[in-house]
Amino acid sequence: MPELDLAAELPRVALVDLAASAALVLLLLLIRLVAGHAIRRRTDAAPHLQRRWTANLRNLLLVLAFIGLVLIWAPQLRTFALSLTAVAVAIVIATKELILCFSGAVMRTSTRSFAVGDWIEIAGTRGEVVDHNLFVTTVHEFEPGSFVYTGRTAVLPNSLFLGQPMRNDSLMRDHAFRSFALTLDPTIDVFAERAAIEAIVHRHHAPLAAEAAKACAAIQRRFLLDLMDAQVRVTLRTTELAKVRIGVTLFCPTRQADALENAITCELMSYLHGLAEQRRREPAAPGERPAGAGGADAG
Repeated sequence: MPELDLAAELPRVALVDLAASAALVLLLLLIRLVAGHAIRRRTDAAPHLQRRWTANLRNLLLVLAFIGLVLIWAPQLRTFALSLTAVAVAIVIATKELILCFSGAVMRTSTRSFAVGDWIEIAGTRGEVVDHNLFVTTVHEFEPGSFVYTGRTAVLPNSLFLGQPMRNDSLMRDHAFRSFALTLDPTIDVFAERAAIEAIVHRHHAPLAAEAAKACAAIQRRFLLDLMDAQVRVTLRTTELAKVRIGVTLFCPTRQADALENAITCELMSYLHGLAEQRRREPAAPGERPAGAGGADAG
C-alpha cells in the first residue's frame, strides 16, 4: 500500500541530512554539558568570569550549530530558494527587528565593545551585563548616579547598539573619580574657611589616598590614558542665585564612593552649620546689623 511505504518514499539524501543534523546537535549538547561542568568546577574564577565563559560558550555553540545546519541542508535550501523568493521577502519584513538584533550582536562581537561582567550605560539604562545572546543583552540595573544595584533586571534588544551610543564603565570598575557639590546660603564667609574644609575632605580620603594613587597610575599604564592625578580637589564658587557652592572631586574605590560622599557631606554641613549658629549668638558690634537680619531697619 502507498500509505504504508510513505517513509520509504522520502529521498535518501533527506534522511542522511536528518541523521547528520541530529548527530551535530547531540555533539554540541555534549560539548556544552562537559565544558559547562568544567567551568563550574573552576572555584578560583570570579562569578562574573564564570558567567562570561558560560555565555561565550553558549553563543559559540549556537553559531556552530547554525553554520553546521546551513552546510548540511545547503543543497535542499538551494533547491527551494528560487520558488520561495516572495516568501523570503515577506519573512525579512516580518522579522526586521530580529535581524536588527542579530546585526547588533554581530557588531558587539566584532568590536568587543563589552562582555559579561562589564558595566555599561545605553539608552538611559546603567547596569552590569550578566548575560547576552544573539538577540538580547541582560543587565542588572544600578541606581542613578551610583553603582548600587536596584534589584531589577533589564533586558535590552541588541538593535539598540546600532542606533544608540553605548558607554562602558568597566575601566573604572574598581576605582573612579567621584564629584559632588554642596550649595549653601552665604550666611558665613566660606572662602575664609577653605583650609578647614579641605582638611575635613583630606581626612576622610587619607586612608584611601595611597591605594587610589596606585590604582590611577596602573590604569594610565595599562590603557595608555592621560588621567587626572588622584589628588583631592576642592573648589569654591558662587552660583547665579548668589549661593555658595563647594565642589569636591575624589578618586576612590567605586564601592566606597557613596559612603565617602555621605560622610564628607555630613561633617561639612555640621561644621558650617555650627559656624553659622556661633555667628548668630555673637553680639553685634555697635552700628552693625545682627547676623541673619535682612531688610531695612524699622523707623
